[in-house]
Amino acid sequence: MTPNKNNASIIRKDLLIRLTRALLQQNADSIDRIPILIKPRERDPWRCCVYKDRAVLKYKVMSILGYAECDEVDELTPLSWYGAHPLGHQQFYLNVIPESCSHCPAGSYVVTNLCRSCEARPCQMNCPKDAITFKNGKAEINSELCINCGKCMRECPYNAIHFQPRPCEDVCPVNAISQTPDGNEEIDKEKCILCGKCMQACPFGAIIPSSDLPQLVQHINAGDELVAIVAPAVDGQFRESLEQIYSGIKACGFTHVYEVAEGAEQTALHETDELTMLMQQKEHPGLMSSCCPAWVNYVKKNQPSWRSSVSHTASPMAISAQMAKEKYPNAYVVFVGPCIAKKAEVSSNEHVDYAISFEELGAFLVANDVEIADMEGYSTAPYVPDVGRGFAGAGGVAAAISKKMAQDLTIYTLDGITKPAMRQMSRAVKEGKTDFFEVMCCEGGCLGGCQTLTSVAEAQRIINSKT
Repeated sequence: MTPNKNNASIIRKDLLIRLTRALLQQNADSIDRIPILIKPRERDPWRCCVYKDRAVLKYKVMSILGYAECDEVDELTPLSWYGAHPLGHQQFYLNVIPESCSHCPAGSYVVTNLCRSCEARPCQMNCPKDAITFKNGKAEINSELCINCGKCMRECPYNAIHFQPRPCEDVCPVNAISQTPDGNEEIDKEKCILCGKCMQACPFGAIIPSSDLPQLVQHINAGDELVAIVAPAVDGQFRESLEQIYSGIKACGFTHVYEVAEGAEQTALHETDELTMLMQQKEHPGLMSSCCPAWVNYVKKNQPSWRSSVSHTASPMAISAQMAKEKYPNAYVVFVGPCIAKKAEVSSNEHVDYAISFEELGAFLVANDVEIADMEGYSTAPYVPDVGRGFAGAGGVAAAISKKMAQDLTIYTLDGITKPAMRQMSRAVKEGKTDFFEVMCCEGGCLGGCQTLTSVAEAQRIINSKT
């Protein structure tokens, strides 16, 4: 399934737009009617019936507002009440909606209708547990005997056998999501690194992130001062210039806009100093980047022995937030970025108050009827932080370090955290021949974040068209 470009993600964005617009207009009735407006009685249902669809939509709106299904004490409590009391990410970052979860069967090998019942029968001959028999001209796998070794799939000349996984569990790099005895998926918060891969993979849209957008609307309606600190990857989300994008953000109610690329330049400078000091040692384990919060979470929870190798330099967001807070001491600081993991980083940073994703930014623009193409440019800095803007894509951090270092470096770039990729990196760490490790949780770096508006390829094309 193509991440961020499927009906489940479209529905999630539609809910954000409708909810945000209703909150901006302070129209409680519009909030209560969202499930009915999206799923009227005459429209074909996605599930068993239109009423089940409406129930799922209701719980998705609640999740966006920071409420889980189990928080519903009274089923008659209207959505508008939750809209008036948003929790943001105070309770959770990612929520699994039981009403929407399809109780997918455990991952297993299955025989498709491509099976030709061939004479060679290599699947049966090579099965170590004699789990395959032939009935009615087709191979059958005995699930009680099968050990999921995959030999049958590899041996079949017709590719008639394939592995059917639980999508959310299959993509999780840290085994943080699993099925409970009642059949629903559950996220282990102690293991989860907030990469968002499960949300992107679930074909039923059962995994929904909470949003700070409703709380921002309350501040805007109250006339509070807000400063948006915007990640460099925003350049790949819209075809217009960065200056027009920033102007569009201001038109949504933000008082100031600050470019996180400025903080990225400081991050590159400090990490270069760290690496220079480290390389003065005869033998050193290599310096690991600290920009990606999902990667930092991975190290803390899965590779504690690497913690000393992770750079002590603060992330571009953290540095930018501190600078913004010093410049605008009375403003609420809002990070605008590509992923969910940044919301957890915000929670532990005293200089940032909220975080919204590019997906939420897109909904915010639509809800405010803001057309970026119609905006005049808004300049955020007296200079262009080119090195910092390069942090948006995979390899950008390493390129910045290489540019600032006056010597040759051995660099290891990990573009996307997966189980196989982490095994390869473990071998590289043990070899001890790498000076700098750049690790990005998402393929393509921040351009491939779990809550972006475009694909990595499209984002890169957009950025290239502007240069």
